[in-house]
Amino acid sequence: MTGNEGDYKYERIFPDSVDKVFSRLSQKLKESGYVILSIVDIKETLKNSGLDTKFKPFYILDVCKPKAAHLLIGSNDEYGLLLPCRIMLTTNEDKTLLGMLRVSEIASKYLKEDREKSLQFEGELIAAINSI
Repeated sequence: MTGNEGDYKYERIFPDSVDKVFSRLSQKLKESGYVILSIVDIKETLKNSGLDTKFKPFYILDVCKPKAAHLLIGSNDEYGLLLPCRIMLTTNEDKTLLGMLRVSEIASKYLKEDREKSLQFEGELIAAINSI
């Protein structure tokens, strides 16, 4: 598990398949009030573009908690560049790597915003990930 203060990302490695981790993540996000806005299947996108069809499973999820978006974008329009939150799922040596951007770190560095605004919601996402 990585993602200490100052890191731009938070990561976990799970011994289960991408599909199992995705299923559990989806449930935990829903229980925490988050909505999956979109799922990008990179492998399928590459296949449909005529590129490497043997690419490993790789998904990018855009997730949102409407209350968080309202608060953050309401305080600074530039949060719109950082939201929705991104979560990545892929395989890594027969395990699943799950990673997410830490909006609090990026906002602190580039938007000169107090980390506390986004840290609450980031903590909820990390708790959901850790409960898988």
